[in-house]
Amino acid sequence: MHTRGEAPERQECVTHAPGSPMYLVTAAEGSAANLIEVLLVRRIASLVCATVMAGAAFLTVATAQAQPACPDYHLIGAAGSGERAGALLATDAGMGRVINKSFTDLASMLASDGHTITAEAVEYPATEVPLDGGILDWAGFMGSVDTGAAALGQQYAAFVAQCPTTKVVLAGYSQGAMVVHRNLHALDASPNLAAALLIADGDRLPQDPTLDLGSVTSAPGAGKGVAQDWPTLAHAPAPLPVSMGSRTISVCDVGDAVCDYDPDAEDVSPASVQVHTSYARSSTGDSWTWGLYKLLGSATPVEVPVANQMVVSAGS
Repeated sequence: MHTRGEAPERQECVTHAPGSPMYLVTAAEGSAANLIEVLLVRRIASLVCATVMAGAAFLTVATAQAQPACPDYHLIGAAGSGERAGALLATDAGMGRVINKSFTDLASMLASDGHTITAEAVEYPATEVPLDGGILDWAGFMGSVDTGAAALGQQYAAFVAQCPTTKVVLAGYSQGAMVVHRNLHALDASPNLAAALLIADGDRLPQDPTLDLGSVTSAPGAGKGVAQDWPTLAHAPAPLPVSMGSRTISVCDVGDAVCDYDPDAEDVSPASVQVHTSYARSSTGDSWTWGLYKLLGSATPVEVPVANQMVVSAGS
C-alpha cells in the first residue's frame, strides 16, 4: 500500500497465454481511497506495455521478412583468362561472356518451370594467358588458377552454409574451367553440388567419365587439356570419379588451343585460338545449357535434418 504523494510500488508487465489480455500487477493492493489512482496508473502502464510489446512484435516480423530468401539453384561462375581485367570486371557479372550467357539461358529455362536461380562470380585474377611468356609468366598464370580454385572452395562453403537446401552449379570457361575442375574431387560428396560445367577445360582428360559435348567427341583420344601435358608442373588433377563425372558436362571442340592441346605444335595457331573463343556465340542457345537443365531436373533434393537447419538473421 502507498499513500497519496508516495511513489507507487514496483510494477511489471505480465502476460497470460497467447490470446489472453495483458494486465498490470502490483506487489500489494491499494486502499479503497486510492482505488481511482491505482486504476489510472494501471491503465496508463497497460497502454505503455501494450505499445512496447506491439513494437517488439513488429520488429520480429520485420526481421523475419528481411531475411534473405534462398533460391532453388545457385550458380558459381569462373571467368576465362583475361575476362576480369580492367573494365571487363564489371561486364557479364564478373563471370565472363561464355559463363554469363550460359547462366542467363539456364535461368530462362528454369523460370519457365517456376524455379529460381541466382549467381555469383568466383573472385580471382583470371590472369591472361602468357602466349610468349617465360617460366615466371607461366608460374603467375598457374598461381591465378590456384587462387581461383581456393576462392571457389571458400565461396561454395559460405553459400551452402547460408542456404543448405539450395542446389549448386559450378561453371567455368578456359582458365575458369580449371578453377572448377580442381574443386570437383573435394566436392564430390557434397549433396548440394548438382552439376558442373567445364567449357574448353585446360585440365581435360579424354578418359574422364564426363558428359562430353563438342566436336572432340567424334575424335577418339582427342581432347587433352594443356595442363595435362605437364601434369606435375601444372599439378593437374587426376581423372574424375564416375560419381562426379556423371554430373559434369565437358565441352570441347577439335583444335581448341586449351582443351585439345597439340604438344607437337611449335606455336599456338590463330586457328586454334579462334576455335577456343568460338563458344557461346549462338543466339538460339547452346547444347550444354539444355544438358545442365536436364541434370538439374534429375537432381535429388537436399535433405537437411531439422537440428542442422540454419536460420539466417537479417544483416548476416
